[in-house]
Amino acid sequence: MADNDLSIFQNIGLSDIDTSGQTSTVGEPSVANNGREIFVTGNWYATRSLDNGGSWEFLSPYNTLPSVDGGFCCDQTVLYDPSRNLLFWLLQYVKQNNTNTLRVAVKSGSAAGNNNWYWWDFQPTSVNAAWSNEWFDYNHAALSNNYLYVASNVFRTTDDMWTRSVVLRLPLDALANGTALNYNYFQSTENFSLRCVQGARDVMYFGGHNNQSPIRLYSWPENNTRVSQQDVNISRWNDGQYSAPSSDGKNWLGRCDGRMTGGWVGNGTIGFAWSANRIDTSRPLPYVKVVRLNEQSKAVIDEPDIWNPNFGYAYPDISPNDRGDVGISLFRGGGSFFPSHVIGVWDDASRQWKLQIAKSGTNSPTDGKWGDYLGCRRHAPNGLTWLAAGYTLQGGGDRSNIEPRVVHFGFERDRGAALRWQNA
Repeated sequence: MADNDLSIFQNIGLSDIDTSGQTSTVGEPSVANNGREIFVTGNWYATRSLDNGGSWEFLSPYNTLPSVDGGFCCDQTVLYDPSRNLLFWLLQYVKQNNTNTLRVAVKSGSAAGNNNWYWWDFQPTSVNAAWSNEWFDYNHAALSNNYLYVASNVFRTTDDMWTRSVVLRLPLDALANGTALNYNYFQSTENFSLRCVQGARDVMYFGGHNNQSPIRLYSWPENNTRVSQQDVNISRWNDGQYSAPSSDGKNWLGRCDGRMTGGWVGNGTIGFAWSANRIDTSRPLPYVKVVRLNEQSKAVIDEPDIWNPNFGYAYPDISPNDRGDVGISLFRGGGSFFPSHVIGVWDDASRQWKLQIAKSGTNSPTDGKWGDYLGCRRHAPNGLTWLAAGYTLQGGGDRSNIEPRVVHFGFERDRGAALRWQNA
């Protein structure tokens, strides 16, 4: 194989024992690691491995940590910070008494085998006293040099109407030391579902849509509490009712929409990716829209979409490695293909996406529900390869047939760095 070829180094399927069968066709998987210690979450499970995926231990998100509000709900995200050796676990709780809680749990990443978590709980009114009768939903997390960013949408409890998007900026030193947490936040009442980038250093970037063009880019320097914004014109894309039926006639994209699900910064490039709907014959099925911007000028470099005339792509998550190379986790399905998990890399030399199926699905979801996001993380401390979290249906169309996956992948030139952790 050539150095720039895409390679899968490890491809792990999780069993019902590993997840206690707490899986869903709306799988929402996330993954983080520190060497051979791997932490994986989904709806509605958490599981960890201390031997690089050789064995797994189920952790219940319902009772591993003390319950709050109406109990654990969903929308978990995990993230590892190698600079301070911290493992982050983000959990959302069921709304109760006209609000709900978003929990940021933290522990030393070198002690994945214990449950010595400590945590901070956020309710809308604890962020801003004026946000009464509101609740958090659809969360994610990202890092810069000195901060953890937690982004969420906020809805009214009376009618579940969206009110704002919020990004919390939490200092890593305080999180590491368990001390008082003085933090900043940004809110937008104009842009739904803001997406923070992976790979940020001294500036965090996040983006949102202004309808189907342009996109709005936000910049938040670490040394400033002020967030700047600018609109960037891109080629027009479609939203609406997504459809890519498989051979059984079932549409796995029934709940899909165009919110940004992937973002990154590296090698002087800012990028965002999302699920876009079909556009006449040029994009006959749903596809992944990708926009790359010059970090300095904020001008569009290109728009290397991921698409195929015979099947759809959706739900991308993207992360850079330490070189600024880009890895991606996404789904494909439709036509003769059932929903399948795909991984890939962006090859700067050939200026194209290199994709590979990690696992083909055998069925479509019986109820048509799928999503809402996937996971892609830089491998730590390797720094050159990636871990992807995904899932497929195997042998049937119900949630009991869901098989989550953890995939270690990268460029062939980095195989030695990857195998070091498998053979340790």
